[in-house]
Amino acid sequence: MQRRKLVAVAGALSATAFAATLAIGANFGLVGEAQPDSPVGRLSDRQPAAVAAAADATSPPAVTVTTPRPRSGADD
Repeated sequence: MQRRKLVAVAGALSATAFAATLAIGANFGLVGEAQPDSPVGRLSDRQPAAVAAAADATSPPAVTVTTPRPRSGADD
């Protein structure tokens, strides 16, 4: 029984290692297909950023949020 269990574990590990090897190989193949001069993922400073519109008269007033100070012997 112990030997069967060890053989099953070894087979599962071998299959996992083989699948990982195939995945790594596929990823390297995809990296080779990427275009180095592609604009994807690059930020351009030529386009101005969108600025949030000023608050209009219909917006609710701002609310101030305060938190109480912890006591001098409080544990954080």
